[in-house]
Amino acid sequence: MAAHEVAQDLRSGAQETESARPARYALRLLGGFALERDGRSVAVPQGARRLLAYLGVRQRCARWEAAGTLWPGSHEERARANLRTMLWRLHRATPEPLVEEDDRLALATGVTCDVATLGAAATALLAGGVPAGVGVGVPALATGELLPGWYDDWVLTERERLRQTQLHALEALAERLTAQGRLSEAVQVALTAVHLEPLRESATRVLIGVHLAERNLNEAVRRFELFRADLGRELGIAPTRWLEQLVRAGLTGASVPYPAPAAAAVSPSPR
Repeated sequence: MAAHEVAQDLRSGAQETESARPARYALRLLGGFALERDGRSVAVPQGARRLLAYLGVRQRCARWEAAGTLWPGSHEERARANLRTMLWRLHRATPEPLVEEDDRLALATGVTCDVATLGAAATALLAGGVPAGVGVGVPALATGELLPGWYDDWVLTERERLRQTQLHALEALAERLTAQGRLSEAVQVALTAVHLEPLRESATRVLIGVHLAERNLNEAVRRFELFRADLGRELGIAPTRWLEQLVRAGLTGASVPYPAPAAAAVSPSPR
């Protein structure tokens, strides 16, 4: 067989393999709405985005739930009609179905969603797992907020839920890395949590704990003073006494046990 015939056969085989491979869709909701098909942007009708986003967050739900949530001010029959219209538009938007329909609605098998990725990463971390290579920024957890600029009630609720999930997972990971002596990685993870919520005491506490484990006492004191100043300026309150005791104990080499939740009350900042 001639060389050009061999090359043609190889090209034909590659094309057949490519066409036989199912398309992969990536739905991105963190930091803004986007849908990609094998890395290329896909246009989705504006109204249908709401349904796709809702399924990306919920993963699976009953038809009545989707209709009632997305069209809360509509009569039941009108909401169901709106849902049917949105499903029809989604089916027309791509060659392959994006939504599976039976008694319930769900994203199709070939559609991944960054919200699900974040949830899986957080669940693994809170269950006690630590990635072998954490990496700076922890991409799966340090993503943007859910659908910025969207003000639907369900979006606001899920946005706050995801924010809390991110923060708890990052704090847990930083503490676990500190316990393992992986202090450089722990600093990066704790800094990510503080960046997401600068006024959250538990995030600052974890970061201070890493600095104390490193024996970087000046960094621990500096972080505490920055937090105290920000808290007083923004909210007019002071850090808990326990956080101050943690820093003082670090300076003297003593240990401070974690307080019970009721002991972590916030005291007013002196005026």
